[in-house]
Amino acid sequence: MKVDEWLNFFKQHKDKKLFSLSDLSQLTGENKSSLSVQLTRLIKTGIIRRAAQIWYENPFAPPSSEEIAMVIRRPSYLSMEYALSKRGILSQAVYTLTLVTIKLPYTYKVNKTVYEYHQIRKPLFCGFQKEGIVLTAESEKALLDLIYIRCVSNKEMAMDDLSSLVNDMALEELDSKKLHKYAEIFNSRTRRMLDKLKI
Repeated sequence: MKVDEWLNFFKQHKDKKLFSLSDLSQLTGENKSSLSVQLTRLIKTGIIRRAAQIWYENPFAPPSSEEIAMVIRRPSYLSMEYALSKRGILSQAVYTLTLVTIKLPYTYKVNKTVYEYHQIRKPLFCGFQKEGIVLTAESEKALLDLIYIRCVSNKEMAMDDLSSLVNDMALEELDSKKLHKYAEIFNSRTRRMLDKLKI
């Protein structure tokens, strides 16, 4: 397709912010190899942007970084520091989008935005709310994900560091009953660390 045809195509699909290569192949009837060449040209001329790997942004309805995060690694949901900051629990500004997935961990950088995916066991993949296509952990689950991933699973954060981070949180905004109910599905080490925080 020519440039003006592509522009008309994207205008006609303003309800869709992100297209995979498969989406475009189905909608245009063109094969994927031909599409890849055309899309690379469109990216070079600045008409469209690649959101991630085989995902492309609609120039007439650009997606947010949170919407892009949902398609890079599926299924996934926003959690940990990013979700706690987004929900007003963590006072620090967080620029890296931290997510939880049942797939392998992955860090992806595109257009100066960093997406950090952390693996969690399938039974722990819960406790999130949906807004459009964006899934975000409830505050209580986001805190438990943070403790489990940063301190228990990856062991990249010591108890002192965790306590320091928790000191920057509006803990009074958390639902204590919900927090301890979610804690029941985590392992004993996560629960012990939560108990030490005395929330």
